[in-house]
Amino acid sequence: MRRLLIGGALGALVVSLAACGNSSSSSSSEQATQIQLDRYAICEIEKNFHKATSKHDIELMMSLWAPNATFTVGPGHTVTGKTEIREVWLKESKAFKATTSWVSDTPAYKLQITVNGDKGTLNFQCHYVDVKTGEVQVITAADQEVARMNGKWLITSMVGGSATLSP
Repeated sequence: MRRLLIGGALGALVVSLAACGNSSSSSSSEQATQIQLDRYAICEIEKNFHKATSKHDIELMMSLWAPNATFTVGPGHTVTGKTEIREVWLKESKAFKATTSWVSDTPAYKLQITVNGDKGTLNFQCHYVDVKTGEVQVITAADQEVARMNGKWLITSMVGGSATLSP
């Protein structure tokens, strides 16, 4: 009985201390946790981006884009909306060609993510490696703006380019 009484008193003390805790530290902690969750969700865009190009999975690729996103693939060449973005991937990207057998990856140290509320940025390099030879075929860069829409992080704007200097 004594053990039960002491246990109950300790339980009541823990609950009262938790209820009286500093709300600003709690909200700061919650905010830090939310930022980490958002960074993780944005990082998943990069992972699925490379999975989509490696497996030629256009549906997975398109699931990463906002409906009115823009995609700049070269100087003066920007497309808008998922239909046009899909066409660029299928018609212009070597990574999506049926004859291409590449694995796409990003070196972790070349990945950058920022979060500011419901908006953020995602920057990475894509190293496309030929499956048969193991040689890097192409290195590209992607600078993206992302946003949380209906609870999901999506690409709203992407500028792609070469990650290597031309001679």
